[in-house]
Amino acid sequence: MLWQIIITMQHRQEHIKEIGQIIKDEKLVSLSDNDYQYKDQNVLILSKSNNQNCNRTFKKFNDIKNIDDLINCNNDLKLFTAHLFYYKPLINNPINEAYLIDGKFMSTYFQNGADWIYSSFVSSCYEKLYHFWDRIGDTLAYYLNVDIKEDQINFPKVIEILTKRDVIKDNPYFKKLLNFKTNEFKEFNKHRKDNVHYYQFETTYRFEHAINSGDKEKIENLWKWKEEMPEYFKQHLKNSCEGYYNIYRLINSLP
Repeated sequence: MLWQIIITMQHRQEHIKEIGQIIKDEKLVSLSDNDYQYKDQNVLILSKSNNQNCNRTFKKFNDIKNIDDLINCNNDLKLFTAHLFYYKPLINNPINEAYLIDGKFMSTYFQNGADWIYSSFVSSCYEKLYHFWDRIGDTLAYYLNVDIKEDQINFPKVIEILTKRDVIKDNPYFKKLLNFKTNEFKEFNKHRKDNVHYYQFETTYRFEHAINSGDKEKIENLWKWKEEMPEYFKQHLKNSCEGYYNIYRLINSLP
């Protein structure tokens, strides 16, 4: 019994080392890295001001917990993305598993364990990433005293409100946030809504595979979408770090 426990612990430790190596090899950086320093800022100190101009009507907002949640969501996204890279070589490839019936292409999907875990992490990445940007919306609404009900705050709505302020709309850091909201966030949020409010990533993938199993081109596109998830969330991890940096600069550049 003891040797089984020892072997199990060794396997777990080895897994942690492998994930750590992937984080290093893929250069996955989160806000908690480098002693909580990102670029030239200490991410634990969001505002240099005395917060006199903050929105005091927000009863649920806690500035310390909010920063912790931003950092934790960002760090979790790094961890989950590393697991996508870890499991990707082992997931089901519908092109390699296809066969011919009377000369016609037919793809199968007998899901293995690694594929199941991979798909679960994809759904989790969507949720963590949205939660991060939701906290970004809370942060902007609080520190920039946005006139909005606390239970109606979300990132795109706050950005839209801030475009009406002359002192903010031309700020270079705000422009970066606006550009992200218009492009990358809009694209990501469409998939996030499907994933959270309707069907999980695996459900959508399995359904699309089933109804298109005889169409090689559609199966190839479906596979391309699935296998690119590690790189997709790696880029969004970078975007989230930059987003935090931009709100820091925006908040502290205003009078």
